Amino acid sequence: MDRNAAGGVLFWLISRRLPQVEKRHGVAAMTIVFVAFANYFAMALGQGDIFFNGRTVYFARYTDWVITTPILLASLAMFAGNTLSRIATLLAALIAADVYMIVTGLVGNLSSAPYNYYWWIISMVAFLVVLGLIWGPLRQRASEDGQMAPFSKLASMLTALWVCYPIVWLVGSSGAELISVTVESWLYLVLDVTAKVGFGFVALSAARQGQSRAH
Repeated sequence: MDRNAAGGVLFWLISRRLPQVEKRHGVAAMTIVFVAFANYFAMALGQGDIFFNGRTVYFARYTDWVITTPILLASLAMFAGNTLSRIATLLAALIAADVYMIVTGLVGNLSSAPYNYYWWIISMVAFLVVLGLIWGPLRQRASEDGQMAPFSKLASMLTALWVCYPIVWLVGSSGAELISVTVESWLYLVLDVTAKVGFGFVALSAARQGQSRAH
């Protein structure tokens, strides 16, 4: 939890050194980690979960993801084009698929077997759409109008990390319960910190390097 807050402070300090045109990367990075901090703080206080269908459902994870993952995608899209307005329709489709994936994952978490697995499959279809849009049309735009090197690095990072989430969901308390809630919580924590704080550092570093090359 405190790692997210510390990451937000560091991002603020780094963003102060960015030129005005690149400060959008800092705003995105700070928003992501402070939203994550608020949701982890709620869970730490016992306010981010409910007992439903015989198990504890940590809904704060989903409120975190439904806000932060669209911002992560927007941050990625900033490297795919000079202005987001030029790819507004593509970004809207990407965010819609992402939100659908998260909401159906929550429905699955609230469902008992075997319905939870049905919803997991539906969520995974949406996830494949997200990946298809990232590595298809969004990557194409990056090769034409954006910064291909940082886009590829960030897209690869997101893909590798996001693939792990549905696996943890499937083997954890939401699915087959093959691992303990404690192990599940630590896995989500590591993934979240890496996907948010780690992604933010890479994005801000790429923004600074891109501006340096521009001069």
